[in-house]
Amino acid sequence: MPAELTDELQLLLVEDNPGDARLIRHHLRSDTRGAFATPSVTHVETLDAALDRLETTTFDLVLLDLGLADSRGIETLERLNDRLDAAAAPPLPVVVLTGLTDEEMALEAIQQGAQDYLLKEHLEAELLGRAVRYALERHRQERTLERQNERLERFASIVSHDLRNPLQVARSRLAHVAPGETAEHLDEAVAALDRMEELVDDLLDLARDGRDLDVTESVDVADVARSAWGNVETPASDLRVEVTGTVTADASRLTQLFENLFRNSVEHSSTRNRTESGDSVEHGSTRNRTESGDSVEHGGGGGPANGRSAAGITVTVGAMDDGFYVADDGPGIPESERDRIFETGYSTNEDGTGFGLDIVREIVEAHGWAVTVTESETGGARFELTELPPDDD
Repeated sequence: MPAELTDELQLLLVEDNPGDARLIRHHLRSDTRGAFATPSVTHVETLDAALDRLETTTFDLVLLDLGLADSRGIETLERLNDRLDAAAAPPLPVVVLTGLTDEEMALEAIQQGAQDYLLKEHLEAELLGRAVRYALERHRQERTLERQNERLERFASIVSHDLRNPLQVARSRLAHVAPGETAEHLDEAVAALDRMEELVDDLLDLARDGRDLDVTESVDVADVARSAWGNVETPASDLRVEVTGTVTADASRLTQLFENLFRNSVEHSSTRNRTESGDSVEHGSTRNRTESGDSVEHGGGGGPANGRSAAGITVTVGAMDDGFYVADDGPGIPESERDRIFETGYSTNEDGTGFGLDIVREIVEAHGWAVTVTESETGGARFELTELPPDDD
């Protein structure tokens, strides 16, 4: 994720003039402490050396001189961008440095993606500090906007395809309402409209959970897990809480994360006998149930969601060195499907919306965590949630 200004910034300085390099490092390390935390500066003198270093080291920002021994002018920035694109690396904010007063080149550099353009002869500590600070913030906003645009495209696809089908079913059935056929067609129309409501609910959840976090606090993982279990239909199933401690999170979104993982485990296991190797791996939004317990939570009475008969399972929330996991003793998720289950709309169950685990992924990413799926000790599904290293993007 993008570095915070309170973190130690990792800067790559590409400058072939030793005097200019010393001055820039002095400004960054000594004179800009009020603007951001003292950065760690890696200095190279050629573009080729910079490109090599970018392949092995993660940086937060590049200070790039356009007049190098092995590359001059706007081509220097173009070559840097081409290498990042070819490596499928996350985009980096770039502040261009030059000894030339050339407004046309400055404009072209900005058009090529540079965040700022500084003349070395006018470079002062305050100006450099402000350029770095603004470049990082603009880059952060650009990345946020890109993610929002990607979600809008996904939502547009969902609305145009997934919502259109049940709407067409409802219209068709209502058009055939006639004496003697009314009940059958109305039932089908109501079912189609119910599915549309479920899709809309999950779509709204996905939109909310993809936003950046506004407020986080220290929350007790065990308490949140137990609370979430009480909100999910879990007939004949048990919850084992084997985790202690807290995480910094949005309590509401963490609750929904647990709800969706619990529903996935319970409904995944209720669609077939546990000795079978079926393929229902994803379900939609949570449904409410009001019951909770202690270290082992028991499912409430009544039938499971969608009228299925459930074979009770045990879901375990346990601790890991760098996070926690949610595991079950159900039939598990085939290894061939584990890379796809977090995709928007992916579900091998005809009753699933394909949003449940996508919502989990959005919540995880909003917290700066990672989620992986593997096999539990009993052969069921195990979702591992871990903190990403500080320098991951």
